[in-house]
Amino acid sequence: MASLRMRSIIRLSIAFLLLSFVVSSIASVSSPPGPASPSPSAKGELICHTDNSAECYPKVFSPTEGFQTVHDDQDLPPGLHVRMNIWTGQKEAKLNTPGAEDAALEGLPVDQAVMVVDPDLSEAKPNIPSGAPVYEPVGVVKEPKEKNPGFFQAMDSVKLHRNAAFSAEPSVLEDALAELEDFSHDMYYGQQIAGDEDTLRALFHLVTKRDADEVTKRSYADRRDFLAATTLSSALQNNPPALKDVEKVWDSLMAGQTNSGAQSLKDAFYSQLKPRAEQGSADASNEATWMRALLAVVGKLLKSDKIRSEFLDNKGMEDFLRILMTKGTEWEPARAKVAKIVMDNFLDENVGAKTGVWPPRITTAQYVCDTEGREFDDSCWVLYLGRIIKDGPQEAWAQELYSMLQFGGGKVPPTHNEL
Repeated sequence: MASLRMRSIIRLSIAFLLLSFVVSSIASVSSPPGPASPSPSAKGELICHTDNSAECYPKVFSPTEGFQTVHDDQDLPPGLHVRMNIWTGQKEAKLNTPGAEDAALEGLPVDQAVMVVDPDLSEAKPNIPSGAPVYEPVGVVKEPKEKNPGFFQAMDSVKLHRNAAFSAEPSVLEDALAELEDFSHDMYYGQQIAGDEDTLRALFHLVTKRDADEVTKRSYADRRDFLAATTLSSALQNNPPALKDVEKVWDSLMAGQTNSGAQSLKDAFYSQLKPRAEQGSADASNEATWMRALLAVVGKLLKSDKIRSEFLDNKGMEDFLRILMTKGTEWEPARAKVAKIVMDNFLDENVGAKTGVWPPRITTAQYVCDTEGREFDDSCWVLYLGRIIKDGPQEAWAQELYSMLQFGGGKVPPTHNEL
C-alpha cells in the first residue's frame, strides 16, 4: 500500500514538472521581445595604421541600424546584414532587423542577390600610335628551313611549257603540274604560287582551255585542266595571304590574252561558266567535266571581296543558276558544287560567308521569271529551286540551298493563280 502511495506521488511530481515546463515555454514564446542586445562596444582593441588616433577603428566591427564601411582587417560578429560593391570590393554592414526594408534594394526582384551594372567601357579603347603597322590576324606565313628546289623547277616548267601540244603520253608539263599540285597544299608554297603572276597566268590558261582529245584520252585526275585547277584551289584554301596576292594582280591577270589571242583571259574565264551543249550529247558530258574543274577555283576566288564584286557585276550568279537548271545526270556534280559555293560564300555565316551581299531581298512573280531574258534573274532562284525539288529527285543540295534562301529572307513568288 505504501509503495502504491509512493508511486502516485512520483507520478504527480513528474506531471507537475512537465506542466511547469510547458507553461514557461508558452510564456517565453508569447511574451514580447525585449530590447535588442546592445552592439559590441567600440572600446577595446583598436587597429591603427597611422599615428593619428582619429583614424583608428575597433578590431571587432560595431554595427548600428545603418550601413557602415567594414575594413578588410576587421572581425565581423555573426548575424549582420552585409553587402558588397562588386566593382570596388568595398563591404558594408549593419544590424540585421527582420522585416526591415532596404531602400537601396527597392525595385529589385526579391530573389535576386546581385545587381549587375555594366561598366563604362568608353575609355577602354587601345591608344594606337600614329603610323603603327596594320594588325594582320593571320600573320606572316613561316618559310621552311630549307626550300625545296623541285618546287621552283616545277613552277618554271609550267610557265615554259604551258602552250605545249597535247599528247596521249604524259609530258614534262603534266609532270610539272603534278609536282606543283603536291606543293600547293603547303601555305608557304601556296603563297609562292599566288604571288607569281606568270605562274598564275599559266594555270588560268590551262583551266580555261578546253581540249576534247584530252577528255577522251586521259583520266580526269591526269588532265591538265584538272591539275591546274586543283593547284590553284589548294593554294588558296584557307590561305588569306595567298588570296591577297591574287587580288593584287587580278586586274592585270584578267586583262591578258588567252593562248590563242582570240579573247581576254577575263572573257574566257566567265564564258566558261555558261553551259551551251545540248543535253545528252557527248559535248554536254565534256562540258560538265570542264565545268567541275573551273568551279573548284571559282569557289576559292569568291572569298575575295574584290573578285566577288566583279563576279556579281559580270552576272556570274545568272550563270550559276543556268548550271543548276541544266538537266542531265552528267551535270549533277557541277550542280552540287554550285550549290555549295553559293552557300559557303553568300548564305552560311558559320563557314565565313559574306551575308547581305546576295541575293537581293525582293521576290519576282512567276510570269516575270518565265519571260525570255529575265528567267535567270537573281530574284528567281527560290522559284526555280522549288521547281527542282518538286519535279526532280530530292537532291540534298537543292533542299539545303532552298531552305537557306528562305531563311535569308527569300519567299516563293506567287503563281498565276495567286496573282
